[in-house]
Amino acid sequence: MSKKPEQGSPGAAPQNAPMAKVIPIGSNKCTFDECKAKPARAGFCDEHFTWFKEGLITKEGHRSPDFDKKYQAFARRKKAA
Repeated sequence: MSKKPEQGSPGAAPQNAPMAKVIPIGSNKCTFDECKAKPARAGFCDEHFTWFKEGLITKEGHRSPDFDKKYQAFARRKKAA
């Protein structure tokens, strides 16, 4: 059985801690590493959301290991359309 720390003990957290009321604010820039645009969908700007859906970048905003190959195929499809 574990004991809960008493209110006056050194291990107890204060009840009205100032950090208890902090609300995290979402990011104000695109998740992609090299972009500073405002996010529109799923944390990405419109252009990089399309890249994410095509598999060019990961959900963390990093380029995929085979980015160059995928980007060339993406550019060809976009040009043909």
